[in-house]
Order: sequence, then structure tokens, then C-alpha cells
Amino acid sequence: MPLSLKVRGALYYFGFWGANGLYQGFLAVHFRELGLSPTQIGLAIALFPLCNLLFGPPAAAWADARQKRVAVLMASLLALALSLLGLYFARGFGGVLLGMAALGLSLALVAPLADSLIGRMASRNGLEYGRMRLWGSLSFALASSLAGLAWARVGYEAMFIVAAVATLPLIAIARTLPEMAATEVRGSLLTTLHDLFHHDRGTLLLLGSVLLMGFGVGLAAPFLGLAIQDRGGAAAMVGLLYGTIALVEIVTMRYERRLSRWLGDAGVLMLSAGLYALAYVGMALANSPVLMLACGMLVGMGFGLFFVGSVRIVDARAKAHRVSTLQSLRNGLAFGLAHLIAGPVGGALYQAQGPGTLFLLVAFVFSLTFWLLWWARGAINTLPPHALTQNKTPA
Repeated sequence: MPLSLKVRGALYYFGFWGANGLYQGFLAVHFRELGLSPTQIGLAIALFPLCNLLFGPPAAAWADARQKRVAVLMASLLALALSLLGLYFARGFGGVLLGMAALGLSLALVAPLADSLIGRMASRNGLEYGRMRLWGSLSFALASSLAGLAWARVGYEAMFIVAAVATLPLIAIARTLPEMAATEVRGSLLTTLHDLFHHDRGTLLLLGSVLLMGFGVGLAAPFLGLAIQDRGGAAAMVGLLYGTIALVEIVTMRYERRLSRWLGDAGVLMLSAGLYALAYVGMALANSPVLMLACGMLVGMGFGLFFVGSVRIVDARAKAHRVSTLQSLRNGLAFGLAHLIAGPVGGALYQAQGPGTLFLLVAFVFSLTFWLLWWARGAINTLPPHALTQNKTPA
């Protein structure tokens, strides 16, 4: 008996983010054990956003134009598993750079294609996207918490093998996702950008806000594990921090759609930015791993609203034949261009001044985002004409 659409989306996110939880929060710690400096770690992690920015949008536009989103997603998941296996063998700085580039190229397509397929599936079938995505946060929380205990015993290299094996079943799940049947299949990345700059100021301001929020996330996220260790936390505490963040995401992902009805689309993102700012002021002042865990709860609430809200709002504003392209632009800006700049800056600042100064800068970035969203709230809350008329019924 075929699985329901809701179960397919939830199952995909459960598997994908569970596999991510096995290694994502431990990359910086593992690389430091290999002898890399914080600056080198920042440069290695910056390959993720570089791939998101340069490779993701044009590749997603190609998949959009040919309606090959599911096929490209399946191929990218296979490449992701192989990339993780490659990182198992990486030892020096050069090997780490090569492995991270391969991993970044794979993730540059996996994330936006899956988000666009599942997000549009939800909107066309009257489903709440956040209720499917929250299963990813649950699995990430469980995986990262347990992984922190496991890798402390067997070594961090094992995380790449386990994560690669956990990624493979996702190929079969991705095959069951419905391909979007667009009524108009033409255009390119350049025509999408032209339309944004000339006809959709609200989406342009939304993407600018997403870029700034992504910069704040990129400054801090890669170095949370290092910060908790430098404040006396063990490897298990690193996993617990990322697990706490992911577990709390579930609450705001579950109620994001309801909050948007009260606050508006811009209001949801403003609330996210405010929670982030408070969290990182607390992180800057925290002098123990336990206090960092408490602040991590606010980080989780902020990320839940940011991720689900931005995916949903972009889907609502995107033309049917460009939804993957626009989601890839969102991903490329928030986790591409923003992180490309933020990773090296965060690594250098952490090395020179320590986590306290870095986290204060992060709080300032999110405060600035809050006021940008306040200024742009009218345009962001107003849907473009095509969004009010395009077909949202099941394909």
C-alpha cells in the first residue's frame, strides 16, 4: 500500500536530518583533532556555502526547466553518500578541503530540491510543511545526542561511514516524491533574477533578510562545538547541545503556520531574529556548558521559525515552474553567500578574540535583521499577483 504524501515527506526529513545529525555538529571538533586551526576549519567549512552559491541555483534551474527534480535529487543523494565515505580517508588540510568540496556539491542540490518538492507537495495538498519538517529536527536531536556518546568512544572517523550508510535509503524515499507538473516550463536562472529585480520587490527584500540571517547563523554555528569544549564540556556535551537545539526546533516548526496567521510572514521572521539575538547575547555571557545548553533552546526556537518560515514563504511567492530555482536561491543566499563570508570571519574572530566576542557580533547581526524585516514588512506580507491566482490544487 503506497505511503501517504504526509508520511513520505516526514519520512524523508527524518532520514535526511538523522544522517546529518551523525556528523554535522562534530566536523569542527574532528578537524581540530586532525590538527587544523580554527581559521583552517573556517575555510574548510566555507566550501559548503561556496558550492551552495555557485552550483546550487544554476543546477536547480536546470532541473526546474526539464522537470527532473526527483531524478537529480536521487543522484545527488548517492553523491552525498560517496562524499561522506571520502571524508573518512581525509587527514591533512588538503584532503579535508577536497572532501568538503565534494560534500558541499552534493548538499547544494539535495537541500533545495527536497525542500521545493516537499514544500510544493504540502501547499498543493493542504498539508502543513512544518509538521513534516519537524520530524527531521526530532531525528537530528536523537542522532546528534547519541552520536556524541558514540564518537567519544570509537573516534570521529566512524561518523562518516555510519552517515553514508544512513543516507542510502533516502534514495528510495526520494523516488516516491511527486514531480511537480508545471504549466509553463521555460526560462533560466537569469530570467528568474530579472523578474525579481523588476517585478517582485517583496521577494527581493525577503531574500535580503534571509541573507542577513544566514550570515548570523554562519558566524556562530560551526563554532558552537568548539565553544562548549573550551568552556569545559566533553564530547557528549557537544552532541547534547546540538540535540537540544534540534529538539526545541520542533515546537516552533509545529506552530509556525499558526504564528504566521497572527504575526504575518514578516512577523514570523522577526520573531526568529529576536530569539536568535537573545540567544547569542546569552551565549556570549555564558561561562559554563550548562548555560550554553539553556541558550541553545532559544537558538532552536529561532532556527525552527527561520527555516520553515523561509521555505514556506518562498514557496508561496514562487511561480510553479521556478519553485526549485527560487528555493535554491534562498538556500544559496542563506547557506551559501552568507556562510561563505561568515565562516572565515567567524574562524578568524574566534581564534583572535574567543567565543564571547564572536557571539556578541552574531547578536548584533540578528538585531539588524529584525529592524530590516520591520521596515520591509509591508512588501513581504503582500503576495505577488501570480501567487494569488496560480493553481494550488493537487497536481
